[in-house]
Amino acid sequence: MKNVLKKWMLLLCALMLAAAMTACGSGGSDDKKDEAKEETAQTDEASDDASDDASSNDDASADDGASDDAEDGSGDAASGKFESLDAFVSSDMMQAQLESQIASLEESGLSCELTAEGGNKLVYNYTILDEAVAVLMDKETLDASLTEMADTFTGVANMIPAAVDGVENPIVVVRYLDNTGAEITSMEFPAE
Repeated sequence: MKNVLKKWMLLLCALMLAAAMTACGSGGSDDKKDEAKEETAQTDEASDDASDDASSNDDASADDGASDDAEDGSGDAASGKFESLDAFVSSDMMQAQLESQIASLEESGLSCELTAEGGNKLVYNYTILDEAVAVLMDKETLDASLTEMADTFTGVANMIPAAVDGVENPIVVVRYLDNTGAEITSMEFPAE
């Protein structure tokens, strides 16, 4: 079960990258807003599917997760979870999932870094590299998009304890930075 939860958590994090950029990467056109809502709905469905699949595969994959974790050293063999949020973010499995999403973002004038902070925060740092994109993505636009996606980010925070051992009060943080590294805006989404 734990291995399945890890894989769904990784998939959800990768989908979050796509959803965040679909919602925030546009110039505010109605077509792009509709696409963002559709992407958010798909991400929410993926989250629900992950929970359903994880529940239905509890017994079948419990042994599987422990052996996989022991082999790659990223998790606790007894619990089948990652040892820390940092280990989760740094894992080969997570990096492979994120690689194509990040490359796609860079083509649109953005970069993304996923980090862990303070033992309980999963942080998405989006840097706006392209000046033309920066003009379209002001603080108000970004804040509105993040507010619309609050349920999705909260869903990611809710799933962190299932994939990472010992995380209490998990929080997803989304930050937008300009090309100098100065923060444009950020929001925190705690688990409920």
